Order: sequence, then C-alpha cells, then structure tokens
Amino acid sequence: MESISEKEVRDLEDRAAYLKGEKARSLKEEAASILARAEAAHVGPDLLDRLDMLLVNLTEASRDVCTNTRCPHYGKKCKMR
Repeated sequence: MESISEKEVRDLEDRAAYLKGEKARSLKEEAASILARAEAAHVGPDLLDRLDMLLVNLTEASRDVCTNTRCPHYGKKCKMR
C-alpha cells in the first residue's frame, strides 16, 4: 500500500475549497478512497484528522444541491432537505 503525502492532502484540500453539488460528490469519493489508503498505510494522526474533516466538509457540500427531479428546487439550494 503506497503512503499518502502531505502534498497530496494539501492538493485535495485546495480542490475541495469551493466545490458544491455534483463536483463535491465526485471529490468526496476520491477523498474517501484516499482516507482508506491513509488508514491502511498507518500515516500520522494529523493527516488522518485533516482527511476526515475534509470528508465531512465534502459530504456537507454535496448535500446543498437538490437531486430530486420532481422538486421545484431541482439543481438549486433546497430548503426541504
């Protein structure tokens, strides 16, 4: 299992800084796989904490956009969720 570097985590954090909706969902999947790799490679707790917080933030950002095609807020920020 290859190790996770500080630079890789920093790049992921930079990419996630302003994402919302569908783009956040795709990056969330990537962050989850990197977190799994990091846990398997036994990296330091500081990187694990950063990756965990990044995953929480991406999960929150991916929920902002309504994906229910029957909802009047479809594709916009939905208050009904």
